[in-house]
Amino acid sequence: MSTWLSTGDTLVAAAIPVVGAIYTFTANRRAQYDRVLALAAESGTSPVSDDRHVLGIAFEPLSSHPAGQPVTLTEDQIKSLFNVLWYAQRVDAVYRSLRSPLCPRRITRTQSILLDSIGSTLGIWREYLNRRLFDPAGREITVWDSSGEMLHLATEHDRLCARRNRGRSDAEL
Repeated sequence: MSTWLSTGDTLVAAAIPVVGAIYTFTANRRAQYDRVLALAAESGTSPVSDDRHVLGIAFEPLSSHPAGQPVTLTEDQIKSLFNVLWYAQRVDAVYRSLRSPLCPRRITRTQSILLDSIGSTLGIWREYLNRRLFDPAGREITVWDSSGEMLHLATEHDRLCARRNRGRSDAEL
């Protein structure tokens, strides 16, 4: 009888950390999804959407600004530019925090949701940031220090799309 009790005690003692680990894993996963959904929602609401709109007016249509031709931005547009770049820095920080510690190059499901939610915007912004920007006084605006995160996200989105396309072509064979 005491053997059965000691075996039962051992099983219960071993099960407690396993249950705790599973609970912690699922709670962390849910928190990751919540952070991603909050950032995705923020991209479509004010003030981020307003700043994107202000800059879209300055850059669009891209055909009106041929490659190599400088784009002059007003003070409000410059402010909007750096607000959007600051948003991209926050998104990139969350994206990097969602990396798997075991396979850091692998794009996780949560990361892919984040990239999918802002992916179309990233391609447009890459085009915007490839232009030479000037303020109303004719001084060049340098954004390379601030735009690295936006370009990193755009590169990761390209990598995700390439992986998906590669998967489709393999499945079609």
